[in-house]
Formats: sequence, C-alpha cells, structure tokens
Amino acid sequence: MLLLRRWLEAHLQGLAYLLTGHRAVAQWLFFVLFLPGVLVHELSHWLVARLLGVRTGRLEIWPRTHKGEFWLGSVQVGRADPLRSSLIGLAPLVTGSLAVAAIGNHLRLNVLGDLIAQGDWPAFWYALGTSARLPDFWLWIYLLFAIANRMLPSPADRKPWRPVLIFIVLITLGLLLTGWAPELSDAVRQWLRDTVQFLIYALTLIVVIDLIAALLVAILETLVGVLKQQRVVY
Repeated sequence: MLLLRRWLEAHLQGLAYLLTGHRAVAQWLFFVLFLPGVLVHELSHWLVARLLGVRTGRLEIWPRTHKGEFWLGSVQVGRADPLRSSLIGLAPLVTGSLAVAAIGNHLRLNVLGDLIAQGDWPAFWYALGTSARLPDFWLWIYLLFAIANRMLPSPADRKPWRPVLIFIVLITLGLLLTGWAPELSDAVRQWLRDTVQFLIYALTLIVVIDLIAALLVAILETLVGVLKQQRVVY
C-alpha cells in the first residue's frame, strides 16, 4: 500500500503538471482529487484527540508547502503521553479501513472477491455488472480511492509509536521467558479472527483499486507524453 501510494502521488502530480504546465495548478488538482481522504484523515486525528481529552488547535484543510514537504492538511494537537499520541496517529488508518470496508460492502465488492477466489468467472462478471449498475457506483469508487490513499499515518503520526512498541515487545518477552501465556476464550478468538479477516479484506480491496488506478495513470502518462512529443515535432 505504501509503495503504491507513493507511486500514485508522484505520477498523479506529474500527470497534472504535464497537462497544465503549471506546478501550482498541478498541486491544486492533486489536492482536489484527494480532498475527501484529507477530510477523513484530519478529522480522525481531531476527533480521537478530543475523545482522549487531548487539547486540539486549528484544523487546516488547505494545500501548502512546509519545510520542503507538500501538505494537504493538518491539525494542531497538544502534547500527550505516548499511548494517547499513538492512538491519535493511528486514527486515520482505523477510520479509513472502516470507510473502505463499508463502501466495499455497499458496492458488493466482497462478493466479487469471493467469486475470484472460487474461480467462478461467469458469476464474477455478472456480479460486477450488477454492482456497476448501482446508483452512484463511480462516485463511490472515487471516494474509496480518495479515502484509501490518505488513510496511512504520516511520519509525524508514527513518531510516538516507538516507545509503545518497545514497551509491548518487552512485556511480550517477559511473558515468554516466564512461560506464562493467557488462555483466550472462544469469543475473543472469534473476535480476533473476524478482525484479521476484516483487515485483509479492506487492505486487499485498497491494493486492487490502486493497481487499477496505477495502470490507468501509466497509460495516460504515455499518451500525453506521445501527444506532446508529436506537437513539438510538428
């Protein structure tokens, strides 16, 4: 997901620049394209910070360059302990996964995945046609793409994770060395299985959508490049 997102970000901005010839316009087009995802990302930070009792400041949804980096939005969050800071940083990934899964279920994309796994291609194409006839199908696909590609935590979001991860690793090692391991109930095990299956479904759906988008962007880049070269020759 991270590699695909980085590739798409670079090539979408490059494609916009090829089409417009203006860096600022290309950045604005990029911002507008991912605006729904930016809103979900920053509002997730803000909402979780408020729920955890952490002071919040100004919420910005606006493209700008800061220390050589291009930002689409930001929210000011007060200082907190590593655990709460980690949860605030993780918020966009959680809300984004929930949104992606909800959209996927609405479009019946989970059924398509099951049919691919079964190798039932006639039923797959029929189900795909049925999904494509749903009202606002392409709008939902766009929202899925925009949200999915802004849900990953930024380097600033991941910064507080280190002490929390170190603590978890040390506790786990201590439990292993003492030979103590908790017995999980059937309900907890089922919940863990359902959670893992949910994450696999949501993240796989994102990867598939991004792969299709990357293919389309690569084709458009090639076509625009060829047209511009022909224009220069003539």
